[in-house]
Amino acid sequence: MAIRHAGIALLALATAAAAQTVYRWVDKEGGVHYADQSPPQDARQVQEKRFGSPNFIDTSGATYAMIRAQQNFPLTLYTAPDCGTECKSARDFLGRRGVPFREIAIRTTQESAKYHQAFGGAEIFVPAITAGNQKQKGFEESAWTRLLDETGYPQAAFPGAANRPVPAPAAP
Repeated sequence: MAIRHAGIALLALATAAAAQTVYRWVDKEGGVHYADQSPPQDARQVQEKRFGSPNFIDTSGATYAMIRAQQNFPLTLYTAPDCGTECKSARDFLGRRGVPFREIAIRTTQESAKYHQAFGGAEIFVPAITAGNQKQKGFEESAWTRLLDETGYPQAAFPGAANRPVPAPAAP
C-alpha cells in the first residue's frame, strides 16, 4: 500500500513539474541562480523558461478522415450565375459539413467544357458535384449526403472549419 501511495505522489509531482517555469538570473556578485520562483528585483540577465506543454489537445485543424477524403476524393462544385437558391443550398450544405471544395461557375466555354468533360451529355444541369470519379447532378441533400459519406468525408464540420470554397486553380 505504501508503494502505491508513493507512486501516486510521484506521478502528481511529475505532472506538476511537467509544466513548470524555471528562472535563471545573475546576482550583483555575478553568481548564476536557477529557481522556480521569480528572481529578486536587483537580478540581471533574467531568463524565464517554461518546461512541458499545456495540458490540451489542439482540435482546430482538419481531422485525419477529412485530409484523406480530400486527397482521395477532391470535391468540385459546378454552378452557374443563374442557379440562385439551388446553388446557395448546395454551398450551404457543404459549409455545414465543413467540406472544402473548388467551385467552377460556368460562364465561359472553357468552364462549360470542364463540366461536359466531367459529366458528359449536351445539357448543363447545376448545381452538380464531383468527388473524385463520383458525380451527382442537381442538389438533393440525401444523395449528396450519401456521396460524401461514401467518400469518407466527416458528417459534421470540425471546430474552426473555414466553411468556404477552395480557390479554383488557374486555367492552363
